[in-house]
Amino acid sequence: MEPLIDELRCEEEGIMRADRALKKIERDREKRARRIFWDNQRLVYNSDMDAAKEKGLLQGRQEGRMANREEIARNMKARGYKPEEIQAITGLSGEEIDTANL
Repeated sequence: MEPLIDELRCEEEGIMRADRALKKIERDREKRARRIFWDNQRLVYNSDMDAAKEKGLLQGRQEGRMANREEIARNMKARGYKPEEIQAITGLSGEEIDTANL
């Protein structure tokens, strides 16, 4: 059956044109599907990168705040403040003050 169809495609100009048009449409559809797939992959990648960047910024801010509070606590301790006063002002717990080598 397939050889007969191929023979008809070659002999009939109208069928040949229709066959070419159909193949072109199929190629265009495949190209479009590939493009959509890779566009979606890029969106997912960029979204993941944005989330990671935001997480890193948030973590950096938190670490910076903690380092700032520890620095304030060190300065207070150097000036003779009591641990309770340091805790009240910086918000650090007694354990955090001890583990931070203040």
